[in-house]
Amino acid sequence: MQKWFKFPKDDPAQALRLRHTLMAAASYITIIGFVMYCGQVGLSRLSLTATWALAGLALMIIALFYLAISSGWNKHLRDPSMTLVQIVASSAWLLLVLYYTEQIRGAVLILFLNSFIFGILRLRTAQFLGAALFVLAGYGVVIALLAKYHPQSIDIRIEVLQWVLLAMALPWFAVIGAYISNVRSALRQKNRDLEKALGTIERLASHDELTGAYSRRFFLDALRREKTRSDREHRAFCLAMLDLDSFKAVNDKHGHMVGDDVLREFAEAVQLELRGSDYFARYGGEEFALLLVDTDLPYASAVLERIRRRIETNSFSHVGRKVTVSSGIAQYRLHEDLSGTLGRADRALYSAKAAGRNRVEQAAP
Repeated sequence: MQKWFKFPKDDPAQALRLRHTLMAAASYITIIGFVMYCGQVGLSRLSLTATWALAGLALMIIALFYLAISSGWNKHLRDPSMTLVQIVASSAWLLLVLYYTEQIRGAVLILFLNSFIFGILRLRTAQFLGAALFVLAGYGVVIALLAKYHPQSIDIRIEVLQWVLLAMALPWFAVIGAYISNVRSALRQKNRDLEKALGTIERLASHDELTGAYSRRFFLDALRREKTRSDREHRAFCLAMLDLDSFKAVNDKHGHMVGDDVLREFAEAVQLELRGSDYFARYGGEEFALLLVDTDLPYASAVLERIRRRIETNSFSHVGRKVTVSSGIAQYRLHEDLSGTLGRADRALYSAKAAGRNRVEQAAP
């Protein structure tokens, strides 16, 4: 089927609507075959030409709906699936079939349920009942026209009985179909809520809730993956440890809530200087870690220096004083234990602190 019909891969909802339309087309084709058979055995007043015209009308209806969906025009509608419109169109076509059949109109009435099945996928109770009233009113018109123009082909008592039975069946079918539709809608909403909750859980597992930076665990996992890649491909990477200078004084003077605001602003400012491939994490308290992939020591030092200057000149409005950061950087040595790389970066950080803070220090190459 995919060779003949185009299903958009980037829009699953549109692809599903097209499949439903093609399912409706298969239903039309089945009924067309039934109408042609009735014509052959004398159960229809339609000539062969008129039968083909009726078949052509059905195919035209399907083609219009297919074009409306495949072109994207349906997206401008309140109901992009056009379910109710399609049910009404197919019901109107079936009423034509009903008018021209002889003796077996009771059997044709069953085909209306075939159209209503598609409504289970989308329609609300009021829409279902509206479609049911349309069919009942249409059948009433068919009975009246037959009684006037073809009285010899109709038994009013049987037709009225069939109308009553249809009036009993369709509303219940509508109510049950709407109930199923509502259950499906509720399940879809619960699935969306579940996906959202899972996304939140995954983010909490990989990100620090306060700063939005990566969590320590996620960072160490990324560091291990980068070590494996570096050992295999001989690619350089650098690890930096960053610590806000005199942060305890900020907490003591302004309180922990202001301290949290400073941490958030700091993390946002740092990430403005990073590439999408880098990993920036809150390592603990006011200490942060930075993994710069495919980076040597001179380039990493330039990045950390830009970060230092940005923090130094940033206006931390909550504290009313300059906030600075000290950093230590180490370039990974092939096949080195990661604890060794972390230790070298940490010692470089303490060297920066000991040298007066607000500076970047490199670990010994």
